[in-house]
Amino acid sequence: MKYLLIIYIFISFGLLSCTQNPYERNIDDISVQFTILPHHSDIRTLSQNFTEQNRTSLSEKYGPFFESYNSRIVQLGLSTDTSFPQKLQKLLEETWIQDIYKKTNEVFADTTYLYKELEPALQYFSYYFPNKTIPRFATFVGAVQYSVVIDSNLIAIGIDKYLGQDFQMYKDMEISSFVRRNMYKEKIASDVMRAMAENEFPNPCSEQYLLAHMIQYGRYMYFVRCMLPHTPDSVMWGYTTRQLEFCSKSESEFWKYFVSTDNTLFSSDYMTIKRFIDDGPFTPVFTKESPGKIGQWIGFKIVESYMKQNPQTTLEELFSIESAQEIMRKSKYNP
Repeated sequence: MKYLLIIYIFISFGLLSCTQNPYERNIDDISVQFTILPHHSDIRTLSQNFTEQNRTSLSEKYGPFFESYNSRIVQLGLSTDTSFPQKLQKLLEETWIQDIYKKTNEVFADTTYLYKELEPALQYFSYYFPNKTIPRFATFVGAVQYSVVIDSNLIAIGIDKYLGQDFQMYKDMEISSFVRRNMYKEKIASDVMRAMAENEFPNPCSEQYLLAHMIQYGRYMYFVRCMLPHTPDSVMWGYTTRQLEFCSKSESEFWKYFVSTDNTLFSSDYMTIKRFIDDGPFTPVFTKESPGKIGQWIGFKIVESYMKQNPQTTLEELFSIESAQEIMRKSKYNP
């Protein structure tokens, strides 16, 4: 009985070590303070009572994003234009915009939701980058055009892009089903972290071939995984469970294709890069069971292998490496 007990204890520890999340860190003592400004509400209030004082107040409150929204996102021109008040009022009185606002108020009725989603991710951000400033956040309605916009030190979330895949207007707009599948509020945190990664760490590589793109996007997704260690892969990647299973069982076949097909990894052809990096219903050179952006997924696996092989490398140091081939070589990736 004594020996059986010892064996059982060892097995138990073995099971625990197998299931432990390698991305989890102790962030209990890390406190973050951030605000989420309600631009989507403030802009409606402005349209109903447009005064120079109110306009100036919002301009100061939202900084450069205020005019970016007006001129670039909803394309009404600058708020200082004489025609702007009428254009803004007309836009927000459109029936379809009213429908978007109605659905937005239903989905995001609980304003604490975004705080709960973003707080742990920002705690991890402070853990890895203690010297970086936590940005401000805002919510906006941008006529279903932008998910996340970063302007200066403000990250604006287009909450009208996260109203659920069955929202009738998305179907009326003929948004592809594989895109609609990721238009739900649980996707916000991973999209925000991806945008933060791209904003904080512009590509340091001058290389413009497929492998370099794969590894750069792999770094971005590795950042997302580090910030959101408990987020399911299906949410982080926007894949279905079946697509994830296909990726797992086909990883070696994907890699075999890349390394054996006419120097594909080092191709600088625009369409070749687009085929493997961009999202889509599937990756054309593989079966229709495959998801899109397989190049990003393999790039993540290469980066993950690199960090396992080089545990002394910090996340910030990972983004400073200028050679994709250095990461490839030191990753010892061989699925």
